[in-house]
Amino acid sequence: MARRQGWQRPERFVQLIVAGGLALVAGLWLVTLSAAPSTPWLVGVGLVLVGTTGLAGGIWTELEY
Repeated sequence: MARRQGWQRPERFVQLIVAGGLALVAGLWLVTLSAAPSTPWLVGVGLVLVGTTGLAGGIWTELEY
């Protein structure tokens, strides 16, 4: 079977790093722009945690000892 030409799906660690970075930035903006005990603030905190985990997971999978 011949390989498909054109766009190919990026590797998993690249997807994790990009998605984690986007979630982190969105979460930091939400936390910055909303009042502390509000629902958007809590969503922002959740996005920051998810983003940090995604970034760390993407980097961790590529580390070699």
